[in-house]
Amino acid sequence: MKAVLLGLLLFVGSANAKVFQFLYIEASEGNSSGGHVAVQLGDDVYHYQYENALIRLFKHHAGAFQVNYQLLQNRSLHIADIEVSDSAYDRISSYFKVRFFGQTQRLKHLRALQHDQSLLRALLQWKAGKPVTSSAAPELSPHLPGAGLFYSDGNWGAAKKTVAECDTTLSSAKIIAEVRQQLETQYGKKFLSEKIIYLNKAIDQLSPADISDASHYSFSERYSDLLNGLLALQVLQRYQPLTDRACFEADLLEMRLNGEEIKQAKDYQQAQLHTVQSLMVSKRPDWGYALFVTLARLIVIEQSIKARHWTFLDDTNENAIAIPKQQLALYDGHMQKQRRGDLMRLHEAVSDLGGSSGSYERRYVTLEMAANRYQQWLESDKTGALRYQSEQPLPEKSIPSTRFLLTDLPAGQLEIALHHQEMDAERLITEDSDRNAYHLLTKNCVTALFELINQAVSGQSEQMLGGFIGPKINFIPFQAFDSVQEAYNVVNIRELPAYRQQELTKMYNREVDSWVFARESNVFSSSLYDHNPDDAWFVFFTDDTILLRPLFGAVNTLAATSQSVLGLIRWPFDEGKEIKIGVRGVLASLPELAFFNIRKGSYPYSLR
Repeated sequence: MKAVLLGLLLFVGSANAKVFQFLYIEASEGNSSGGHVAVQLGDDVYHYQYENALIRLFKHHAGAFQVNYQLLQNRSLHIADIEVSDSAYDRISSYFKVRFFGQTQRLKHLRALQHDQSLLRALLQWKAGKPVTSSAAPELSPHLPGAGLFYSDGNWGAAKKTVAECDTTLSSAKIIAEVRQQLETQYGKKFLSEKIIYLNKAIDQLSPADISDASHYSFSERYSDLLNGLLALQVLQRYQPLTDRACFEADLLEMRLNGEEIKQAKDYQQAQLHTVQSLMVSKRPDWGYALFVTLARLIVIEQSIKARHWTFLDDTNENAIAIPKQQLALYDGHMQKQRRGDLMRLHEAVSDLGGSSGSYERRYVTLEMAANRYQQWLESDKTGALRYQSEQPLPEKSIPSTRFLLTDLPAGQLEIALHHQEMDAERLITEDSDRNAYHLLTKNCVTALFELINQAVSGQSEQMLGGFIGPKINFIPFQAFDSVQEAYNVVNIRELPAYRQQELTKMYNREVDSWVFARESNVFSSSLYDHNPDDAWFVFFTDDTILLRPLFGAVNTLAATSQSVLGLIRWPFDEGKEIKIGVRGVLASLPELAFFNIRKGSYPYSLR
């Protein structure tokens, strides 16, 4: 009987226990070059990083975090499983979520104030009859999402389309005429003109003083939403077509429509026309953006039906980084495999569209994204660059609001509002700096994380975690990991080897060791590494050798020094980029002279 009771107690104890992870990421060239630490709670990974002289809390999905560090940055991860009670786990997890949410809200409030300031300055310039200039930080200027589908900005990023321009004049006229007819039938002939007058007046009279300090809906957000709605209605009033770069005709034979597909497309059109009617009286603040997208999709579907060949909106994220031609060449085999996979997914999306699984709209959006994905490959054939994974479920196509400014507020009132916004922003920045100022020894990614853990358990670290770790004496990543193993209830330690180490192990298992070492020890003959332009120059890998590390380090130091000298020559042309990378390489090579490894070599894009 005693044995049974003991077994039950052990079972209940284990059932009421949970595990979270403390992660140590090895040193490498680049961000967190001395190593890094993080805490994983379920699928969420929390860690602190340096940002503009401040230390910030970041949250990532565990899979994405692993891909970034283990594969792209080629770093090994060491993981300690820490066992705690259910209540302790929930307490720690909830506290981390609350702290991250609080930081997010504070930063959102600060950004809203900065957007308000940018808009107020633009309105003052407009009132004074001066040319409206973008702010020093263009990303802080209010933008109008979706408006770029119908209004040309003239500057949608450096990468211009090379495919034929998309002329939707006739399709736009037909759809807009049908929309207007339905609106007149549903709401009356004066509905459109009266709503435009109402929005004009609302924008003219909108004042920052009307926005409550406690509101999460800022002046610039309200102004942009009203302006977006006005511009969307003016598209209907003026029979304005899509811009010639807002869409593209899919350049594949498989994109032709048969009779059944045309019938399905027409049925979807009718549903979207009802959506337009609903948006006209919607209470959602961003109804203008939704109207832009709905109208644009109606038009490209009409274009597709007329031509019996699919035309899609360009939903490319213009902020997506384009992979240059030189880097594409480094991974040609992998990229061709990706391209074949994307073409296969496009064919599957075409096939699924005619099916009955899920809603037609979901299947259509999947097809639109797949077509946009493959369109990037077709454009890369002509430009050499590729916007990698830039497709989006909804096209954004934002343009600055500065081209369409309106206000009846006197300049004095705008100046007073701007002064208040500047004062509030300065106060928030000061508070943020006081709370989160970075310091190499006392406020870095390690000390901030331990402070957060200690605050989460509220002085009960020994009861909940098994021990206490003081942030002041644990500020080095690898030392912090040792302290965790000594102090906390660690039940398991494991390592996730870096990408290169994983591949080397496979090679050593199937090839002669000496040949593998000779080939893979340097960048010239390595089959696993092609030079990443973001990495400093080096010749030898030193993460898998100790005895030869000082000798290899001397050669690597010479290579990085040579890059630094070249950087001096290129300084006037590249704003010091080359010399920065070279100096970083020297700093990563010098520890190798003392048998310590930092550099691992990195891979700019996911290889899996």
